[in-house]
Amino acid sequence: MIKLTHNGRPFDAKRFAAEIEAKAIELGMQAITEKARGAASSIVDPETGRYADVFVDRLPGNKVAIRTTGSPAFARLVEDRLGVEPGKVQIVNAADGAPHPKVYLAHASEDKARVRPIAEYLMANGVDVWFDEWEIDPGDSLRQKMEEGLGSMTHFVIVLTETSVTKPWVAKEIDVGLVQQVGGQSRLVPLVVDLDPARLSPFLKAMLFLKIDPANETDLKGLVDRLHGVSRKPVLGEAPRYVQAAPAGLAGWSPAAIAVGRHIVETSKYAMTVDPIVTFDDLEPVLQIASDDLRIALLDLKGGGYLREMNVRGHYAPEAALFVDFDEAFMPFSPRDDAAVLANRIMNGEDRAVQTQHLAEDLGWEPRRMNSAICYLERAGAIKTWTALASSPWRAVQLLRTDETLRFARNRA
Repeated sequence: MIKLTHNGRPFDAKRFAAEIEAKAIELGMQAITEKARGAASSIVDPETGRYADVFVDRLPGNKVAIRTTGSPAFARLVEDRLGVEPGKVQIVNAADGAPHPKVYLAHASEDKARVRPIAEYLMANGVDVWFDEWEIDPGDSLRQKMEEGLGSMTHFVIVLTETSVTKPWVAKEIDVGLVQQVGGQSRLVPLVVDLDPARLSPFLKAMLFLKIDPANETDLKGLVDRLHGVSRKPVLGEAPRYVQAAPAGLAGWSPAAIAVGRHIVETSKYAMTVDPIVTFDDLEPVLQIASDDLRIALLDLKGGGYLREMNVRGHYAPEAALFVDFDEAFMPFSPRDDAAVLANRIMNGEDRAVQTQHLAEDLGWEPRRMNSAICYLERAGAIKTWTALASSPWRAVQLLRTDETLRFARNRA
């Protein structure tokens, strides 16, 4: 009698089919991850001139979330490269300090003398202005230079005067500004200078325009405030004590989800894949969160790719993304900064593969801190790792440098 086996077990057709399906899904997810990371990793952030970190996190239902530490302009470029809708690439761990607004200043050449003071005032007050006489030199391609200015702007400012509203070229620039606004790439800001608003086109009449006198500093300051996003609302007071504010980098999470994430990273001994495993019944008495809020928090973290549900229903384990983002907020070290140090140490060594334990000892890092930095590098696709069944307390026994490690390290040199 012939007995069929598969992986050392009696052959079962249903189990075999399920394993084949799971393997196919795994290979497909790997391909999606590599495509997304590869397409995004070659883009330089137009706001900083550097490469930004790109994270591809797996979500339930065989989906992925693409997140980046880059600017909104970088996120839009990534979306264009991948052919996905605007807003699909999420921005996380935004750097401290607001970026300077970038303005394309459209006008008629006959109005240059009274437009120039506007450009100079904006530049003096933290607004980066593309003004043709500053940007275009003899011999330059007019089209290429204008496209460069239009491509990096956050605001399209059009100076509307009795002269400019009659110019076909200015009308074309307005068309570009409208398209950019509809596409979410920039905001169109019409400035009316010595012009009856009745002469504006229907599109511009429907927008909120600013009447401005280029010689009036109060008017110019109002324009600067608008470009910098200064609100005219009264100062916002402090929130009541019972409202938990989201730490930097965790905006968008509910207070309950933040409490769960904080509990996990603070109780994790080594930041391993099942360290710790938590359940609703474990968390409820410790966190003292309303039952419904706690259930939704677990669902949110799972749906965001920060927790995964184990084979035993209701048991959750942390994903690398949770340690990266929540360690940054609640632990006494920074995975982002440590990842830069770790990548540079790996690149400066002679060997392609480095023993994790030896490197941690050289740096004076405990396993918990070392593993958090490894999570960051793995999540950013900047490192390869070798693991072993008996690798505890290390997420990987060896760290392998790649060309992606080189780029990551050089970008933070």
